[in-house]
Amino acid sequence: MAKIVRDPLVADYIVEHDVKTEADCSEVRRLYEEGCLVLLRDVRFDLDYPFLNSLNFDVEGPADIMQRVKKYGGHKILALTPKNTGPLDQFVFQNVFGSDAGKLSYFQEQVRSGNAQSDALYARLFPNYVSTRAMYTWRFTETMYEDLHWDVFGIEEHFHQVRIFSNLAASPRLWRVSHRSDEFAERVYRDAELRRFAGSNGDDLLRAMNKSALYSKTPCLDRQPKHHIAFAQGDVWVCETRIVAHQIYHGERAFAAMYFSEATTMDRPELAFEARIKRVHDRLASGETSAPLEPAI
Repeated sequence: MAKIVRDPLVADYIVEHDVKTEADCSEVRRLYEEGCLVLLRDVRFDLDYPFLNSLNFDVEGPADIMQRVKKYGGHKILALTPKNTGPLDQFVFQNVFGSDAGKLSYFQEQVRSGNAQSDALYARLFPNYVSTRAMYTWRFTETMYEDLHWDVFGIEEHFHQVRIFSNLAASPRLWRVSHRSDEFAERVYRDAELRRFAGSNGDDLLRAMNKSALYSKTPCLDRQPKHHIAFAQGDVWVCETRIVAHQIYHGERAFAAMYFSEATTMDRPELAFEARIKRVHDRLASGETSAPLEPAI
């Protein structure tokens, strides 16, 4: 299981929980909707981890190609065949799979299996949610020293998202997580002039907070307190990445799924991301004093 170092200056929203019973799943759902990062005990996708760790996507190549390899998502992997003529597809087939059609086919079997196991977990944890679409990412390039951030998707429609993550690498995947977006917005509302985003998509407020408070010319120098998490191989966790500020400090191979879900089908729709941001505006846009961040819960 993951090793966790908690910072008392950040609300303690990291929870480890079983998913053995319906009551367990209901509690995980409650915690997720409240904005917790939930590490799922005894959940491990049934995959060929030694094989997955034998694949090396961090090969040498043109900079423009390598940047696209980083985002070579699950749908592209499943569509890849030896006959594909596109330069990116040919590069991946030749340099990652050694032009071995059998190796590519087996990897695609692993991807299909992982996607299906994630779908089953989503249905088990969130049985009443109505999902409108799903996206899967199999990231096999090294990630290091991300800036702390809240995810911004640039999607106008309001939606509730469920994110499922798993570390596939033999080495730990290192995350650092900080304040939740609505709590931080209350703290900086006046100084960051966030009132100007009242009535607009919550992404606009996140983008402004990322730029003004978290990003720096030198990665990781945002000066925010953080919890530190080292996810072991096979660990599975769920986290709403528009609510929890996060950064990948180091990671090599990971799976992530994103389920777009209708907020009205949540147990508590008032806890959806857009509803949280609207409450911040409703309370503070009129000039009410911002509340300080609570050190812990």
